[in-house]
Amino acid sequence: MSGTTHVHQAHRAAPWLQWLARVGVVAEGMIYLLIGGLALAGAFDPTQHPSGSNGAMSKLVHVPSGRVVLALLALGLLAYVLWQLVLSVLDPECTKGRWRFRRIALRIAHLWSAALHCVLVGLAAWQLLGFGHAGNDGQAQKQLTAMALQLPGGRWLVGGIGAGIVVFALVQWVLALRPQRDTRMDLSDTPLRVPVLALLVLGYAARGALFGILGALLVYAAWRHQPNQTAGISGALQSLRDQPYGPWLLGAVATGLIAFGLAQIAKARYQRMRID
Repeated sequence: MSGTTHVHQAHRAAPWLQWLARVGVVAEGMIYLLIGGLALAGAFDPTQHPSGSNGAMSKLVHVPSGRVVLALLALGLLAYVLWQLVLSVLDPECTKGRWRFRRIALRIAHLWSAALHCVLVGLAAWQLLGFGHAGNDGQAQKQLTAMALQLPGGRWLVGGIGAGIVVFALVQWVLALRPQRDTRMDLSDTPLRVPVLALLVLGYAARGALFGILGALLVYAAWRHQPNQTAGISGALQSLRDQPYGPWLLGAVATGLIAFGLAQIAKARYQRMRID
Protein backbone atom coordinates (compact mmCIF):
# COMPACT_ATOMS: atom_id res chain seq x y z
CA MET A 1 0.00 0.00 0.00
CA SER A 2 2.75 2.44 0.95
CA GLY A 3 4.71 1.59 -2.23
CA THR A 4 1.66 2.32 -4.39
CA THR A 5 1.17 5.65 -2.65
CA HIS A 6 4.79 6.58 -3.31
CA VAL A 7 4.43 5.88 -7.03
CA HIS A 8 1.27 7.99 -7.29
CA GLN A 9 2.88 10.87 -5.48
CA ALA A 10 5.87 10.71 -7.83
CA HIS A 11 3.59 10.84 -10.89
CA ARG A 12 1.72 13.84 -9.49
CA ALA A 13 4.93 15.68 -8.66
CA ALA A 14 6.69 15.08 -12.01
CA PRO A 15 4.81 17.73 -14.09
CA TRP A 16 5.56 20.41 -11.50
CA LEU A 17 9.21 19.45 -11.45
CA GLN A 18 9.31 19.58 -15.22
CA TRP A 19 7.84 23.07 -15.32
CA LEU A 20 10.25 24.15 -12.59
CA ALA A 21 13.13 22.93 -14.72
CA ARG A 22 11.83 24.47 -17.95
CA VAL A 23 11.31 27.91 -16.43
CA GLY A 24 14.72 27.76 -14.77
CA VAL A 25 16.55 26.71 -17.93
CA VAL A 26 14.94 29.56 -19.89
CA ALA A 27 16.07 32.03 -17.21
CA GLU A 28 19.63 30.69 -17.40
CA GLY A 29 19.51 31.06 -21.16
CA MET A 30 18.39 34.66 -20.82
CA ILE A 31 21.42 35.47 -18.66
CA TYR A 32 23.73 34.20 -21.40
CA LEU A 33 21.79 36.15 -24.02
CA LEU A 34 22.22 39.33 -21.98
CA ILE A 35 25.94 38.87 -21.37
CA GLY A 36 26.61 37.73 -24.93
CA GLY A 37 24.52 40.51 -26.46
CA LEU A 38 26.27 43.23 -24.49
CA ALA A 39 29.67 41.72 -25.28
CA LEU A 40 28.82 41.59 -28.99
CA ALA A 41 27.69 45.22 -28.90
CA GLY A 42 30.98 46.18 -27.28
CA ALA A 43 33.20 44.11 -29.55
CA PHE A 44 33.64 46.90 -32.09
CA ASP A 45 32.52 49.88 -30.02
CA PRO A 46 35.27 51.12 -27.65
CA THR A 47 32.71 53.11 -25.64
CA GLN A 48 30.84 49.93 -24.71
CA HIS A 49 32.40 47.66 -22.11
CA PRO A 50 31.58 43.94 -21.77
CA SER A 51 29.52 43.14 -18.70
CA GLY A 52 29.22 40.21 -16.36
CA SER A 53 25.93 39.09 -14.87
CA ASN A 54 25.81 41.97 -12.38
CA GLY A 55 26.57 44.58 -15.03
CA ALA A 56 24.04 43.08 -17.45
CA MET A 57 21.33 43.20 -14.79
CA SER A 58 22.29 46.78 -13.92
CA LYS A 59 21.85 47.83 -17.54
CA LEU A 60 18.62 45.87 -17.89
CA VAL A 61 17.01 47.57 -14.91
CA HIS A 62 17.47 51.00 -16.55
CA VAL A 63 15.64 50.24 -19.80
CA PRO A 64 11.85 50.63 -20.18
CA SER A 65 10.04 47.77 -18.42
CA GLY A 66 13.46 46.50 -17.38
CA ARG A 67 12.46 46.06 -13.74
CA VAL A 68 9.57 43.83 -14.74
CA VAL A 69 11.82 41.73 -16.96
CA LEU A 70 14.47 41.51 -14.24
CA ALA A 71 11.87 40.47 -11.66
CA LEU A 72 10.66 37.69 -13.96
CA LEU A 73 14.27 36.70 -14.59
CA ALA A 74 14.92 36.51 -10.84
CA LEU A 75 11.89 34.26 -10.38
CA GLY A 76 13.10 32.05 -13.22
CA LEU A 77 16.57 31.80 -11.69
CA LEU A 78 14.97 30.92 -8.35
CA ALA A 79 13.12 28.11 -10.14
CA TYR A 80 16.47 26.93 -11.53
CA VAL A 81 17.99 26.95 -8.02
CA LEU A 82 15.10 24.86 -6.69
CA TRP A 83 15.41 22.41 -9.57
CA GLN A 84 19.14 22.00 -9.02
CA LEU A 85 18.49 21.39 -5.32
CA VAL A 86 15.96 18.70 -6.23
CA LEU A 87 18.52 17.03 -8.50
CA SER A 88 21.17 17.24 -5.80
CA VAL A 89 19.18 16.14 -2.76
CA LEU A 90 16.56 13.77 -4.19
CA ASP A 91 18.27 12.75 -7.45
CA PRO A 92 14.90 11.86 -9.04
CA GLU A 93 16.41 11.00 -12.43
CA CYS A 94 18.37 8.05 -11.04
CA THR A 95 16.65 4.71 -10.45
CA LYS A 96 19.71 2.67 -9.37
CA GLY A 97 23.30 3.18 -8.36
CA ARG A 98 22.41 6.41 -6.60
CA TRP A 99 25.36 6.19 -4.25
CA ARG A 100 28.04 5.42 -6.81
CA PHE A 101 30.92 7.86 -7.06
CA ARG A 102 29.75 9.23 -10.42
CA ARG A 103 26.24 9.95 -9.12
CA ILE A 104 27.58 11.55 -5.95
CA ALA A 105 29.91 13.77 -7.98
CA LEU A 106 27.01 14.75 -10.24
CA ARG A 107 24.85 15.61 -7.22
CA ILE A 108 27.63 17.78 -5.80
CA ALA A 109 27.85 19.54 -9.17
CA HIS A 110 24.10 20.25 -9.05
CA LEU A 111 24.48 21.61 -5.52
CA TRP A 112 27.32 23.88 -6.66
CA SER A 113 25.19 25.07 -9.58
CA ALA A 114 22.35 25.85 -7.17
CA ALA A 115 24.72 27.93 -5.02
CA LEU A 116 26.04 29.90 -8.02
CA HIS A 117 22.57 30.64 -9.34
CA CYS A 118 21.43 31.60 -5.86
CA VAL A 119 24.08 34.33 -6.05
CA LEU A 120 22.50 35.48 -9.34
CA VAL A 121 19.10 35.64 -7.64
CA GLY A 122 20.66 37.80 -4.93
CA LEU A 123 22.28 40.08 -7.52
CA ALA A 124 18.95 40.50 -9.30
CA ALA A 125 17.19 41.34 -6.03
CA TRP A 126 19.98 43.80 -5.18
CA GLN A 127 19.51 45.55 -8.51
CA LEU A 128 15.73 45.68 -8.10
CA LEU A 129 16.20 47.32 -4.70
CA GLY A 130 18.44 49.94 -6.30
CA PHE A 131 21.68 49.01 -4.56
CA GLY A 132 23.58 47.45 -7.47
CA HIS A 133 26.11 49.17 -9.71
CA ALA A 134 27.51 48.00 -13.03
CA GLY A 135 30.99 49.11 -12.06
CA ASN A 136 31.24 46.42 -9.36
CA ASP A 137 31.87 43.61 -11.87
CA GLY A 138 34.94 41.65 -10.78
CA GLN A 139 35.61 43.68 -7.63
CA ALA A 140 33.98 41.16 -5.32
CA GLN A 141 36.06 38.36 -6.85
CA LYS A 142 39.28 40.31 -6.32
CA GLN A 143 38.35 40.99 -2.70
CA LEU A 144 37.49 37.33 -2.06
CA THR A 145 40.72 36.24 -3.73
CA ALA A 146 42.72 38.65 -1.57
CA MET A 147 41.05 37.27 1.57
CA ALA A 148 41.66 33.67 0.48
CA LEU A 149 45.33 34.36 -0.23
CA GLN A 150 45.80 35.54 3.35
CA LEU A 151 44.62 32.20 4.75
CA PRO A 152 47.07 29.40 5.62
CA GLY A 153 47.58 27.52 2.38
CA GLY A 154 45.59 30.23 0.60
CA ARG A 155 47.70 30.13 -2.53
CA TRP A 156 46.99 26.40 -2.89
CA LEU A 157 43.29 27.01 -2.28
CA VAL A 158 43.02 29.75 -4.91
CA GLY A 159 45.20 27.80 -7.33
CA GLY A 160 43.12 24.68 -6.80
CA ILE A 161 39.88 26.55 -7.50
CA GLY A 162 41.42 28.05 -10.61
CA ALA A 163 42.60 24.62 -11.77
CA GLY A 164 39.11 23.25 -11.17
CA ILE A 165 37.63 26.00 -13.35
CA VAL A 166 40.17 25.18 -16.07
CA VAL A 167 39.10 21.52 -15.90
CA PHE A 168 35.47 22.65 -16.21
CA ALA A 169 36.48 24.68 -19.28
CA LEU A 170 38.12 21.61 -20.83
CA VAL A 171 34.93 19.64 -20.23
CA GLN A 172 33.04 22.33 -22.16
CA TRP A 173 35.40 21.83 -25.10
CA VAL A 174 34.84 18.08 -24.97
CA LEU A 175 31.08 18.68 -25.00
CA ALA A 176 31.55 21.02 -27.96
CA LEU A 177 33.12 18.12 -29.87
CA ARG A 178 30.33 15.74 -28.83
CA PRO A 179 27.14 17.83 -28.53
CA GLN A 180 24.94 14.83 -29.28
CA ARG A 181 25.93 13.45 -25.87
CA ASP A 182 23.76 16.08 -24.17
CA THR A 183 21.45 13.50 -22.59
CA ARG A 184 19.02 16.09 -21.27
CA MET A 185 17.57 16.67 -24.74
CA ASP A 186 15.66 14.39 -27.07
CA LEU A 187 16.15 15.75 -30.59
CA SER A 188 15.28 12.55 -32.43
CA ASP A 189 11.88 13.71 -33.70
CA THR A 190 12.50 17.36 -34.51
CA PRO A 191 13.72 18.97 -37.76
CA LEU A 192 15.66 21.43 -35.58
CA ARG A 193 18.16 18.79 -34.49
CA VAL A 194 21.06 20.14 -36.60
CA PRO A 195 20.53 23.84 -35.68
CA VAL A 196 20.24 23.01 -31.96
CA LEU A 197 23.39 20.88 -32.09
CA ALA A 198 25.18 23.72 -33.91
CA LEU A 199 24.13 26.12 -31.16
CA LEU A 200 25.48 23.68 -28.57
CA VAL A 201 28.83 23.42 -30.37
CA LEU A 202 29.23 27.21 -30.46
CA GLY A 203 27.92 27.61 -26.92
CA TYR A 204 30.12 24.99 -25.29
CA ALA A 205 33.19 26.28 -27.14
CA ALA A 206 32.52 29.86 -25.99
CA ARG A 207 31.96 28.74 -22.41
CA GLY A 208 35.19 26.77 -22.57
CA ALA A 209 37.07 29.87 -23.71
CA LEU A 210 35.48 32.14 -21.10
CA PHE A 211 35.91 29.84 -18.12
CA GLY A 212 39.38 28.86 -19.30
CA ILE A 213 40.42 32.52 -19.03
CA LEU A 214 38.76 32.87 -15.60
CA GLY A 215 40.50 29.75 -14.28
CA ALA A 216 43.89 30.66 -15.76
CA LEU A 217 43.74 34.12 -14.18
CA LEU A 218 43.02 32.58 -10.78
CA VAL A 219 45.95 30.18 -11.13
CA TYR A 220 48.20 33.09 -12.17
CA ALA A 221 46.97 35.19 -9.23
CA ALA A 222 47.79 32.35 -6.82
CA TRP A 223 51.21 31.80 -8.37
CA ARG A 224 52.15 35.51 -8.24
CA HIS A 225 50.19 36.16 -5.02
CA GLN A 226 48.46 39.08 -6.75
CA PRO A 227 44.66 39.09 -6.30
CA ASN A 228 44.32 42.01 -8.71
CA GLN A 229 45.26 39.62 -11.52
CA THR A 230 41.88 37.91 -11.18
CA ALA A 231 38.84 39.05 -13.12
CA GLY A 232 35.15 38.44 -13.29
CA ILE A 233 33.30 37.65 -16.50
CA SER A 234 33.46 41.28 -17.63
CA GLY A 235 37.23 41.38 -17.03
CA ALA A 236 37.76 38.12 -18.90
CA LEU A 237 35.79 39.42 -21.87
CA GLN A 238 37.67 42.72 -21.74
CA SER A 239 40.97 40.82 -21.76
CA LEU A 240 39.89 39.23 -25.03
CA ARG A 241 39.20 42.63 -26.58
CA ASP A 242 42.64 43.85 -25.49
CA GLN A 243 44.40 41.13 -27.50
CA PRO A 244 45.53 41.41 -31.14
CA TYR A 245 42.41 41.00 -33.27
CA GLY A 246 40.63 41.41 -29.93
CA PRO A 247 37.30 42.69 -31.32
CA TRP A 248 37.04 39.60 -33.50
CA LEU A 249 37.93 37.31 -30.60
CA LEU A 250 35.40 39.00 -28.34
CA GLY A 251 32.79 38.92 -31.09
CA ALA A 252 33.32 35.21 -31.60
CA VAL A 253 33.00 34.40 -27.88
CA ALA A 254 30.00 36.73 -27.56
CA THR A 255 28.30 34.98 -30.47
CA GLY A 256 28.97 31.65 -28.78
CA LEU A 257 27.46 32.86 -25.50
CA ILE A 258 24.35 33.98 -27.38
CA ALA A 259 24.24 30.57 -29.05
CA PHE A 260 24.44 28.85 -25.66
CA GLY A 261 21.58 31.00 -24.38
CA LEU A 262 19.46 30.00 -27.38
CA ALA A 263 20.41 26.35 -26.86
CA GLN A 264 19.26 26.55 -23.24
CA ILE A 265 15.93 27.95 -24.35
CA ALA A 266 15.67 25.08 -26.85
CA LYS A 267 16.51 22.70 -24.01
CA ALA A 268 13.43 23.92 -22.16
CA ARG A 269 11.38 22.61 -25.08
CA TYR A 270 13.22 19.38 -25.83
CA GLN A 271 14.76 18.35 -22.52
CA ARG A 272 14.04 14.83 -21.33
CA MET A 273 13.48 14.08 -17.67
CA ARG A 274 13.33 10.65 -16.08
CA ILE A 275 11.40 11.04 -12.85
CA ASP A 276 11.59 8.12 -10.43
